[in-house]
Amino acid sequence: MLLSFGFKHIFVPLNLGTLCGILGIWAKNIKGESEFEKMPLAVQSMSHRGPDFQSFKSFSKISLGHARLSIIDPNDVSNQPMSDEAGRYHLVFNGEIYNFKELKIQLELEGERFKTNSDTEVLLRLLIKKGEKALDLLNGFFAFVFYDQQEEHVFFARDRIGIKPLIIYEDEDKFILASEMSALFQFNIDKTLDEGAINRYFRLTYMPAPMAVLKQAYKILPGQKGTINSEGLTLNHYYKTQRKPVTRVDFVAASDELRSRVNVSIKKRLVSDVPLGAFLSGGLDSSIIAAVAKRYKDDLETFTIGFDHQYFNEAAHANKVAEHIGSKHHEFILGKKEFNNHFEDFLNAIDEPFGDSSAFAVYLLAKETKQHVSVALSGDGADELFGGYRKHLAELASREMSKSRKNVVKGLANLMKSVKVNRSDKLGDFNRKIQKMSSSFELTNEQRYFEWASFIPKEELFYLIEPTLRVDTDWKGVQIDDLNDYLIADQNMVLPNDMLKKVDLMSMAHGLEVRTPFLDHGVVEFANSLPIDYKIKLKAGKLILKHAFREYLPPEILYRRKKGFEIPIQEWLGDKIQEMLNSELFEKTFIEEQGVFDYDYIRRLVKSVNSYSFGDRIYLIWSLIVFQHWYKKYIVE
Repeated sequence: MLLSFGFKHIFVPLNLGTLCGILGIWAKNIKGESEFEKMPLAVQSMSHRGPDFQSFKSFSKISLGHARLSIIDPNDVSNQPMSDEAGRYHLVFNGEIYNFKELKIQLELEGERFKTNSDTEVLLRLLIKKGEKALDLLNGFFAFVFYDQQEEHVFFARDRIGIKPLIIYEDEDKFILASEMSALFQFNIDKTLDEGAINRYFRLTYMPAPMAVLKQAYKILPGQKGTINSEGLTLNHYYKTQRKPVTRVDFVAASDELRSRVNVSIKKRLVSDVPLGAFLSGGLDSSIIAAVAKRYKDDLETFTIGFDHQYFNEAAHANKVAEHIGSKHHEFILGKKEFNNHFEDFLNAIDEPFGDSSAFAVYLLAKETKQHVSVALSGDGADELFGGYRKHLAELASREMSKSRKNVVKGLANLMKSVKVNRSDKLGDFNRKIQKMSSSFELTNEQRYFEWASFIPKEELFYLIEPTLRVDTDWKGVQIDDLNDYLIADQNMVLPNDMLKKVDLMSMAHGLEVRTPFLDHGVVEFANSLPIDYKIKLKAGKLILKHAFREYLPPEILYRRKKGFEIPIQEWLGDKIQEMLNSELFEKTFIEEQGVFDYDYIRRLVKSVNSYSFGDRIYLIWSLIVFQHWYKKYIVE
């Protein structure tokens, strides 16, 4: 370990672990300042996010830390925390600024001179020169903490869409800002759990921002900025994902504009000083990204993950796309053996309870992909922008369905009640959808939205959670009139809290950067200005996306029915359910001391695993296992 002292700062090239992790601790008093000594361990806890270099600097009021994954300008001169020549301004930054070269040229015309070729230095100088107005000029994904030492003033922000995370913790001694919850636990913090976050976690499989698992922590929302100084914390929005006035331009002209915007977005995201590839699931979204990227990058490598389970495996479709576009393709097939071998490591990568089971597949996809490249493009975001989920089609159908047709659905649901409800075969999955559709007809638009976003019914949650911790889990503060409102709701809740959280957490576990071209804010804003019938009609979603890229892909890929990215969770857990539920984490003493769950209900849940009515309770079991593993790792002393 190398220590270098000077105006109370320390550089620590730890070289201990496996995109970047940022950290800042602001001391309100001497007690808070004493916590600066824990910075080496806190930075080390995020070394998987930045395996190339870890360091920190401490000042009178704040200590800033950074774990770096080198993507742009890998030279040591671009390491962080980065400071200006005079030593007044300091920055830690996680993400990529795609238009940094254009911004750099403009700054040079204004007299600025640069020592590096990094986007970090461009951001530093832009913040010095423009202040908070710099946010309006950025095209990229990011979270950063910027410190003005002379004014003793901190400015921080998160990107518009919420691709990169930023968590804040506050108590009477300090503020802590971090990329991951794991860094918070290296300091002296209050570990009291937030009951609202826990209740929503077991319904949704994630904790929606601003909620965090700790009562005194919260997540910065997408498009938020904030300041910290001697007067405390301020927090507000500089950007919100919201509906735009609908522009009914010609459908063909709109699809041409969309194609142009997506092409520009992908081209920007191909800039890298390290090897770059693309995820390829065989679905429409990742296939479009790969097909366009291949036109700009002839040596493009693509990566897919499949399963040794017929109902879930879609690797053959990815192979067809790779053959069609001519990419160098890599396929990884997962089975129960791989699941058993990596499940413990996967659980250890989770910094806050996160129960989306498909995260396991993303974890191993990222692990394998990292063996070949350091950056991967993905198709995330297109479903939320263009109406690609099955629930979007179901919502449209429920709105347009006649009363007599609804009665037919209710009758069919009643007849199929004895059929096993699950996601592992066609009949069980069909029954699951029919039961969910039938039970939604009497709900309001807002109630139906939250029910279809949930995995566990409110009634089930009532039995699981201890009475003193139960809270209302319905999502408030949203009005859903038409399907465009529905898509905006998904962009604000599901996209940043589930999909983007999953990709960031699992890819960063292996030091892999993932870029999402559909989530360029120019593409998002254009999509949100389009009429809903350009996106979705009965039995078909993403209409304009398919039309825009109809010449890029074969019809069998372009118009293939949507299938969600899921894993054969019930088959893979198998004997592991009983093994883990009989472990220390589910013993009566542990559960009762924990004070979160009803022990008798958990035992009844275990006994119901093999019943025909088990259905989506498998996701409750999964979420419980994740939560208990996390709890023991971070909360139990």
